[in-house]
Amino acid sequence: MTQIRTILIMISTLGIFFSCNSGDSKKQSGISLNQATENEEASDIEGNGKFKSLRTRPGKILLTGQKDHRLVSVYKVNYDAKNREYFIGNNRYHHSYPEELDDETNTRNNHFMPGIEAVYGYNMLNISHYNVKTKQKNDFFKNPVLINTLYYPSFLPDSIDKKPVVRNYYLITVYDEDTNKDSLINQKDLRRFYYFEIDGLTKIPLLPMNYAVLSSEYDPENDLMFIHAKLDENGNGRKEEEEPIHIFWIDLKSPKIALKMY
Repeated sequence: MTQIRTILIMISTLGIFFSCNSGDSKKQSGISLNQATENEEASDIEGNGKFKSLRTRPGKILLTGQKDHRLVSVYKVNYDAKNREYFIGNNRYHHSYPEELDDETNTRNNHFMPGIEAVYGYNMLNISHYNVKTKQKNDFFKNPVLINTLYYPSFLPDSIDKKPVVRNYYLITVYDEDTNKDSLINQKDLRRFYYFEIDGLTKIPLLPMNYAVLSSEYDPENDLMFIHAKLDENGNGRKEEEEPIHIFWIDLKSPKIALKMY
């Protein structure tokens, strides 16, 4: 029975992670390099902020399971020429645990992984972190990027084998460089995977920079996350069909190091 549950959960997680690539119904438009250049004369993240000629607006607040730490998703302001109106993306969530998989030893509240919420949105460009206790704000990225998925400590507590699951970090997959040199940062570039400390200041790349994240799977027996990634073997900054796919894994109890298993 345990094996069947494991297979069902892994299949569910894999399918939902693939859906991260599609995001909202609109395709991510990305940002041009001149828009991603920092404006040293501005400091406010609202409006143009420190993003040159790039209008942004905050999304809704993300409540984390760490009470002093709150996040704000930052979105690009888009223009709908047909309706003649401006709009931004919305926070949308991935879920992967059907209620029937909860039992007397596990409570998962339909989160993407135990103790972890997964959020995405159309043209999400940054994450702003705020410490309620110190009243300090900082942004995850110095310049705008194209965020695919942010994983953060869930507000509602989960448990595994009757033990509470507490996460004190963030994971994020993101397009943060014009790797294919077409003057745009978009989904045609290599998708990177980073670990952030709970204050949003310390950033650690989990995979070598010449890999592009493709998908993931969750191992509920060991609380591991497997990451499928394509090696940019020829160094041209693109994902190409003939290039090899490798698998890495991280321990979600302490995910600072990713190990290659295939």
